[in-house]
Amino acid sequence: MATFPIFVEVGRTAPLVVGGGNLALSKVRLLLKRAERVAVAAGALVEGFRPLIDEGHVERLAPATLWESLPGRPLVISATEDDAEDRRLSELARSFGVPVNVPDRPHLSTFALGAIVDRGTVTVAIGTEGAAPVLATRLRSSIELDLHPRLGRLADIARAYRDDVADAIAPGAARRVFWDEVFGGAAARAILEGDEAAGRTAIEALLSSESAQTAPIGRVILVGAGPGDPDLLTLKAVRALKSADVIVHDGLMGEGVLDHARREAQLISVAKAKGRHSKTQAEINALLVALAREGKTVVRLKGGDPSIFGRGGEEIEMLRASGVAVEVVPGITAATAAAASLQIPLTHRDLSRSVTFLSGHAAGDGAPEFDQVDLTALANQGATLAVYMGLSTSGDLARTLIDAGWSPAMPVIIASRISQPGERRIAITLDVLAAPSTKLDLTGPALLIVGEVAGLDAAGIVERLAQQVPQQDHIEVVHA
Repeated sequence: MATFPIFVEVGRTAPLVVGGGNLALSKVRLLLKRAERVAVAAGALVEGFRPLIDEGHVERLAPATLWESLPGRPLVISATEDDAEDRRLSELARSFGVPVNVPDRPHLSTFALGAIVDRGTVTVAIGTEGAAPVLATRLRSSIELDLHPRLGRLADIARAYRDDVADAIAPGAARRVFWDEVFGGAAARAILEGDEAAGRTAIEALLSSESAQTAPIGRVILVGAGPGDPDLLTLKAVRALKSADVIVHDGLMGEGVLDHARREAQLISVAKAKGRHSKTQAEINALLVALAREGKTVVRLKGGDPSIFGRGGEEIEMLRASGVAVEVVPGITAATAAAASLQIPLTHRDLSRSVTFLSGHAAGDGAPEFDQVDLTALANQGATLAVYMGLSTSGDLARTLIDAGWSPAMPVIIASRISQPGERRIAITLDVLAAPSTKLDLTGPALLIVGEVAGLDAAGIVERLAQQVPQQDHIEVVHA
């Protein structure tokens, strides 16, 4: 049963429930959370229906009138608890094109009832296409805790200002910025705390302010997407993605990260790819400025953390020099994500008193960037090295470290696709990595962790193949 979530209008024409038992009564009570009236067709009704009929919430129909009363209904629920009757009613509803649900009979239904979190005007419905209703109920309980009880009232008050806002503020980015300020600022806080008068005053002040009457000034948010697992995004990063008009992203996004973006957001990839022109940093800078000057909220989405080998510093300087407001949302960098995945520390009281982030990327003259670092000074300091973009230069790094005084037996862990499906790790030592015959069966972005902490493996997560066969020409990869 493949379903698409929608909200059905039930205020003009009463939905119909067929059946008069307790199951039908529970469905009527559910529908009355939104519908003022529900039509019920049944020969006999359990006692619980009586007060609903007396209050005018239930309109009783004779079963014989089903044929003429079905057309035009927004939906019908067949809860007769008689398989043959439910099947007949399902076929009848389908013949009229009326959406039908038969509880616990997905093959007879054209829609499913979700588990509902009810906050008045604000409703959250959770569906599992009939596969796991208990799971939907558990999710509802979790969401219930996160949604303020007065959230529906906030929506009601916002609705009262919709026409005024439409008259005063042009549609698009300017109007969305206004509502973001309402729902994320003093107005919403006052209303949720029960002070509706103060909330209305705050909305009216925003509406009459000069900033609400003019085109908004754009801004850029540098957001760290983390190592790839969307669950490792920060809450602030998710909020930024949901506020963006445009998302300019690189090619290191894990599956699911961009699912947090607004559906209306424009997605622009500036990823480097073989056989395709890649935008230079200068072109990316110019793009960010141009989009912000159009009044848009621009998210510059980078893998890991923007400030760690992400050229975020260059973009911040350029945006400031161009007069564009900029905000930075940090992300979980690959080194900390790898340490968590491997269950090893980056620092250790007995083994490592510092962490140094290095780039293994080749500089303009072809030499790796770690050549510019005094690795000799780190050799006897109990340091941990986290080397980014170092897969292609890993052999050079190992030889350089040994020449700088690092022990040839120093443990090394190399990990690729950190935190993503198919994460791969190998554990070797510097002397094996330095050997010209060593080949690493790894592709994609990889991180090297060098130091005594790389030898800590109490959980047995990484098999130390290189220590068992130190002269092997090929290092087998261990899958996470």
